[in-house]
Amino acid sequence: MNIPLPDFWIAYFFLFWVLVGLTATPVVLRHKGYAGWLGALAGLGVGVIGGAVFMLLLVVLDPITDSLDRPFLGAVISILGGAAIILVLLNVLKNFVPVSGGGIQAVGGPRTPVAYSTRVDKVDPTWQAMQAVRASVVIMLAALTLIPVLWMSMTAFKSRADAVASPPKVIFEPTMEGFISLLTKRRQLNDEQIAEYEQRDDLAWYDEVMLERGQAIIGQSDYVKRLRNSLIIAGSSTILSVGLGLLAAYAFSRFNIPGEGDLLFFILSTRMLPPVVVTIPIFLMYREINLYDTYPGIILLYTAFNLSFSVWLLKGFIDEIPREYEEAALVDGYTRLQAFAKVVLPQAVTGIAATTVFSFIFAWNEYAFALMLTADNARTAPPSIPSVLGTGGIEWAAIAAGSLGFLIPVVLVTFALRRYLLRGVTFGAIRQG
Repeated sequence: MNIPLPDFWIAYFFLFWVLVGLTATPVVLRHKGYAGWLGALAGLGVGVIGGAVFMLLLVVLDPITDSLDRPFLGAVISILGGAAIILVLLNVLKNFVPVSGGGIQAVGGPRTPVAYSTRVDKVDPTWQAMQAVRASVVIMLAALTLIPVLWMSMTAFKSRADAVASPPKVIFEPTMEGFISLLTKRRQLNDEQIAEYEQRDDLAWYDEVMLERGQAIIGQSDYVKRLRNSLIIAGSSTILSVGLGLLAAYAFSRFNIPGEGDLLFFILSTRMLPPVVVTIPIFLMYREINLYDTYPGIILLYTAFNLSFSVWLLKGFIDEIPREYEEAALVDGYTRLQAFAKVVLPQAVTGIAATTVFSFIFAWNEYAFALMLTADNARTAPPSIPSVLGTGGIEWAAIAAGSLGFLIPVVLVTFALRRYLLRGVTFGAIRQG
C-alpha cells in the first residue's frame, strides 16, 4: 500500500488513532456497564483498526487531492477528511455496542451509577468520548513539539560518529563523550602518545573516554563560566525588571498620572525595536563609558528591555485587585506602603510569578546583545554554545549537551512557579465593569 506520507507521519498518525482508541473506547464501554480492563483491551483493538483504516483512506483520497496541484493542501485535506470519516464511523458504531447484562439503559445516560459531582450534560458518553479525543489531540501535539527536545537529549549522549550518522541513529550506545567535550579543552595525540597514555594507570574515566578518540584533556572549558554568567545576568535583570515594573505598574494603576496613555505607549515602544537595530549605538556608547563586556552593562540593558513587558503585564494584574481592599487598610491606619505590601502583593503573587518566568526566559535566551556587547568577562551561554568546535569538525554531541544544560535552569524556574503560572497567565482576562 503506497501511503502518500513520509514514514514519520505514518507512524505518528497511527499512534494518534491508537491513543484515541485507548482513551475513548473505555469511556463508551464503561457507560455500557463493562469492566475497565475490557474497555482498555477493546480500545487497543479499535485504535489499531482505526489507524489502519485511516491509512487506507489516505490512499483512497490521494487521487482526489492530487487534482488540486498543491501537494501540501492536498495532504491536509486528505488527513482532515480521513479523520472526519473515522470519527463519524466510531460515533455510529458506538450505538451498536450492547448493554452489559441485557439491562435497559436510559437514552444518553450511563449504565453505571454516577458517583461524582458533575453537570448533567457532561454525563453523556458522547460528550466524554469527544473529550477523550480532544485530550488525545493535545497529547499528540505536545509530543510533536517535544520531539526536538527529545532528539537534542539523545544527541547529547551519542558519540561523535553516531551524532553525524546518516540515516540518524535512534538506537545507540550512550556515552558521556559530548558532555566531556563540552566541559574540557583537549589536544590531539599521535600514535606514540596514545600508546604512552594507555600505559598510565592514573587516568580518570573521562580521560579514558577521550583517549578512545585519540585526545587528551588539557584543561577546563569556559562553558561553566558562561552558564554562571547567564545565571547572574538573567537572574539579576529579572529581579530588577520585575521589582521596578511592579512599582511602576502600581503607580499607573492607582494614581492619576498626567499623560498616562502616552507614557505607557512610550514604555511599550522600547520593546518595538529589534535588538540588532540598537546594538551598534549601544556598543559605541558602552565602549565610551566602560560598560562593554561588564555585568552591570548587560544587566542594565536586559532590565531596560524587560521593564516595558513587566510594567504592562503587571498593570493588568493590579487593575484586577479591588481598590476597596487598600482603602479599608488605609482607614485602619496603614500607610500607603504598608497597604501595598500587605494587601496588594499577596494578591498579585500570581501575576508576579508569571512575569518573573517570562522575564527570566527573555533574558536567558537573549542572543544579539550578548554576542555584540560581550567578549570574555560577561559572555553568556547563548552565543558561546554554537561556537563549540572540535578537532576536524563541529562537535554536535557537545553542542546538544550544552543546549540541554542551558535548558535545565529555565525548566526548574518554570517548575518552581508552576502553581502560580497558569492562573497568572489567565488572570486579568476578565475585567471588572
